[in-house]
Amino acid sequence: MIALDAMGGDFAPKVAVEGAVKAARLGIAVGLFGDQTVIESMLIGIDAQWRSLPISVFHCSQVIGMADEPSRSVLKKTDASLVRAMQAVVDGDATAVVSAGNSGAALVAGTLILERVEGVLRPAIGNFLPTNKGSVFCLDLGANTDCKADYLEQFALMGHVYVQQINNIKNPRIGLVSNGVEPYKGSLAVKQAYARFERLPINFIGNVEARDIFDDHADVLVCDGFVGNVMLKTVQGTARSLMTWIQQESAKSYWRQLALYCASPIFKTIKQRIDYANKGGALLLGVKHPLVVAHGCSTALAIERALIFAHDVVAQQRVVNFNAALMELIQRPAEAEFYSAQLSENHNHV
Repeated sequence: MIALDAMGGDFAPKVAVEGAVKAARLGIAVGLFGDQTVIESMLIGIDAQWRSLPISVFHCSQVIGMADEPSRSVLKKTDASLVRAMQAVVDGDATAVVSAGNSGAALVAGTLILERVEGVLRPAIGNFLPTNKGSVFCLDLGANTDCKADYLEQFALMGHVYVQQINNIKNPRIGLVSNGVEPYKGSLAVKQAYARFERLPINFIGNVEARDIFDDHADVLVCDGFVGNVMLKTVQGTARSLMTWIQQESAKSYWRQLALYCASPIFKTIKQRIDYANKGGALLLGVKHPLVVAHGCSTALAIERALIFAHDVVAQQRVVNFNAALMELIQRPAEAEFYSAQLSENHNHV
């Protein structure tokens, strides 16, 4: 069963319930955590025979809102839908969690309840972004807005392992997002991370500027959560604006409208490539159990895709395999002596 935080997101619980029904019709077992009365009323409205589907409802008396302070909310609202959904995984009642709610709270709850993989300092949200020739895996996309060089260092290792396993690339190219390709460019953390990346057992290609992220320079892009989240939403906003501009220009004449109509299959394909709803969500890497973080403004389609993604992650044992390889890389003394020394020093200060 996939545990869904039904109360999380800008349009919850409506889209969460609709998405859950769509996924359940595909045979995916879903547990809806939230206000039972509201959820069951919506389920009846969508499908009077919903009880024949693999859907379970778990009543939760509290909700962590999008504006709530993450740490305080997770610690105080123990009966919140997000907290209960994660606890269900730890208790063995569910295999993964999906939430489109407060991403900060998801990070805190994931760290405290699902727990970090041994040796991991900070979990990170990672996902693939489309490029001119395929895709690039980017992390962190929003979990950690303020990062030390230590965190960026681990994000590089996470990206290295994940792309190795998912894309079957033996030696993925790792790039560090900065405001220039020169080693001396970037924030203090970025400059410190650059020096560390050069000593890691990875294929570090140097800094990558934001304008070049779609040009297939790297297989993995590393950045802090603030930069990653702004970059992701800028890409989404730019794509949406481009579509609007094209429609505005085509409306200026009959011939332009005809040209747009003829080219509509091309634009439809492009839209599918950049539409976040088609991917559903991104994994929080560095925790012991699968947690899929969906976009706050997720639609029912996005929730459905997030549930499918979570189901596939579990079926393929993606998190289990990733965590085992990551721990091995972190703890390998022969190839990562420098890294291990830094990690031990950091733990002494925690």
